[in-house]
Amino acid sequence: MLSNLAKYPAFFGAIFVWGFIWSWMRLIRWFIPVDVTPNDILRPYMGVTPETNPWLEIWQRWDVLHYQAIAERGYLAFDTALFTPPLYPFLMKIFGVFFDNNTLLSGLFISGLCFIASVISIEKLAQYEFGDEAFSQRTMIYLLLFPTSFFLFAPYTESLFLLGSILCLLALRKKNWGMAGLWGMLAAASRLTGALIFFPVVWCVWQDWKENRNWQVWFAPFLVFCVSISFSLYAWLGLGQSFFSPFQAQSQRFHGGFSVPAVNIIKALQQVFTGNYPLTNLFDVIFIVVFFWLGILVWKQLPKVYAIYYWSFMILYLTRIADVYPLLSMTRYVLILFPAFLILARYGENSTTHRVIIYLFMLGLLFFSAQFSLWGWVG
Repeated sequence: MLSNLAKYPAFFGAIFVWGFIWSWMRLIRWFIPVDVTPNDILRPYMGVTPETNPWLEIWQRWDVLHYQAIAERGYLAFDTALFTPPLYPFLMKIFGVFFDNNTLLSGLFISGLCFIASVISIEKLAQYEFGDEAFSQRTMIYLLLFPTSFFLFAPYTESLFLLGSILCLLALRKKNWGMAGLWGMLAAASRLTGALIFFPVVWCVWQDWKENRNWQVWFAPFLVFCVSISFSLYAWLGLGQSFFSPFQAQSQRFHGGFSVPAVNIIKALQQVFTGNYPLTNLFDVIFIVVFFWLGILVWKQLPKVYAIYYWSFMILYLTRIADVYPLLSMTRYVLILFPAFLILARYGENSTTHRVIIYLFMLGLLFFSAQFSLWGWVG
């Protein structure tokens, strides 16, 4: 198996970036000691035991602790624990058996595997679409070096969802409806917003059904739909809460809601100019504006299934608003908009553009990962 993996440059690239950033974060923590004492506001450990291993401690931040708490104590761990479906915390608990019940280490293991698989998968997808090795490698490199790519191997749901999404869309492009349904189920089960994978699936199935009138193809979106509503049904029928309680829990976590599109951008800019967490809000604005522009190019230049996937999430990002950070972790959330990396790879054919992208991404990756290791909020 390892010999097969070794054939993929993406495999070695993922391992290298993973190891380098992990070492970089540890080095930063060694040079800059920070207070890691649990604090309900600044360092919310959610009742999870603080990690003492210095190589693991740098990952025990923010949402990681939420997933750990759910994995260790279930949905009664804290008030808004229903913000996430059970798949990722369940995997942390199951794999924790192999790591002396250390849910942090098991989360790193799960995300690390999904990260490597995602990088290999996006290279294969780019190769399928454009048939050019240089193009596919640029796509893979841009994902690897993206400023917040370290979230893909942190114990977050990003890499699990990204893996399901990439392979779902690749299966859709190949008209492999069974695999599209299975990978779509994985994406939908990994996070609440994963349900949006339903839209590109149903669109592709609809296009095929208009030509072939084969009712069996509808089984794929049916599977995705069933998984998408299963968590809400569990909250309602199994826990005796509202059908919408998972979405309410998500909103309560950051005192958020929905608004007219782009109001969150205006609010974030107001936060910047009034000095309320200006740097974090400024980065959120920059990322959403850049990815909005890339989304237009995705719509114009890529097969429509990618645009439907992309804009299903972008519309959500433009209408969702939170209190302190109106754009709410946009630097992290744009990671899953992987068609943008296909667009960047096309423009990266120009050597100057390629170098600019690489340098900016590398600087951003070093900065954001260092901030994360120091308990800074970066997404």
